[in-house]
Amino acid sequence: MTGLDRRRNRARRVGRFKRWGMRAAIAAGAALLLAGLPWLLVKGPYRIDGAYIDQKELAKGSAALVTGLRTAVVAFAAALGAGIALLYTARTYRLTRRGQITDRFTKALERLGSSQIYVRIGGILALEQIVQDAPEQAATDAARVLGHFIRHHAPKTAPPPDPDDPHRGPHSDPLPTEPDADVQAALTALTRTESRTHVDPREQLDLHGLHLAGARLNQADLTEADLTGATLTEADLTEATLTEANLTGAMLARADLPGATLTEADLTEATLTEVNLRGAMLAGADLFGADLTRVSLRGADLTRVSLRGADLTEARLPGATLTEANLTEATLTEVNLRGAMLAGADLFGADLTRVSLRGADLTKADLYGAMLTEANLYGANLIGADLSKADLSLVLWSEQTRWTPDDEAGMRERSVSLGDGRWRIEAPGNSGADLSEPLVPG
Repeated sequence: MTGLDRRRNRARRVGRFKRWGMRAAIAAGAALLLAGLPWLLVKGPYRIDGAYIDQKELAKGSAALVTGLRTAVVAFAAALGAGIALLYTARTYRLTRRGQITDRFTKALERLGSSQIYVRIGGILALEQIVQDAPEQAATDAARVLGHFIRHHAPKTAPPPDPDDPHRGPHSDPLPTEPDADVQAALTALTRTESRTHVDPREQLDLHGLHLAGARLNQADLTEADLTGATLTEADLTEATLTEANLTGAMLARADLPGATLTEADLTEATLTEVNLRGAMLAGADLFGADLTRVSLRGADLTRVSLRGADLTEARLPGATLTEANLTEATLTEVNLRGAMLAGADLFGADLTRVSLRGADLTKADLYGAMLTEANLYGANLIGADLSKADLSLVLWSEQTRWTPDDEAGMRERSVSLGDGRWRIEAPGNSGADLSEPLVPG
């Protein structure tokens, strides 16, 4: 369950509690008036003040006590009736408030159609207030209008050039580097945490295919949003929530996403060139075939992430967690994985040429057929790792490097000492398995 789902459930529970609480109070008041009041008037005085009532003197003076108690009961009943009337007044207030919301909604729609941008922004802010404090249906309707406004006013993503069309030239009108002020205001209003909490969960945030380069969406809630094919180049998504968002084929080059949450997001074939994802949460995300060239993932959580066939050339992942990640046939040329956690990761057939794995944990990692030419394995932990058919030519390792016992002796035999406890594997081929005789340092 996402954080947005939890907030929505909590808001619904509070709403149900208020509604049922009011109904119970009205029912209890009505039952007390219909059943309890007659009994109190007739029998109450004798039950409550029976010890002070003298039956013999009742006719002389005790009748005043009975009359006084009955008067108090009547006064109590009047107060109870006033309370019930107050409840009905509250109900009338809610009905009046609905009418006011409808009036506010109508005026906001009129402002959205204005030709003046500041008037449109005023309408957007009015709709944002409706989204945040109106009943669920009105909030959903206002959010739907804001979504349509964005889709109508934001430009569409430029289609990719067609190499087979010789007459196709560059885009006639260059797309903007940032959204217009009214589009930005609508994006902010629609993606606030407070706004999305009150919107019907069936109302998906649909921003697919839109050009939103340079958008300011820091701390935005984009949970389960549809951003398929959208352009978010150089957008600010600092600490944004994109849990289970669909970013298939999206363009996020040079976007800023430090501390963002992309748990179980779909980033299949997305472009994340030079993106800042420091400290981001991508556990369970799908990055199949994605372009992560020169991306910064320092300290990011990529547990169980799928990076099959992804390109991470020159990416920076020091201290990142890739436990049980799927990196089958991924390209990690010159990647910095210093101190990274890759325990149980699947690196079958991956290209790790000149990768830095100093101090990395590759316990039980699958490196079958991987290319680790000139990789740096100083202090790395490869206990239980499968290095079958892996190319370890010119790999650097040290005395602190931990191998599976069956591999350690063979690695030492096939390596040349560089001094100070450092070694370099000089064997050609894969894992030195095809050597006629091992290379022994002279």
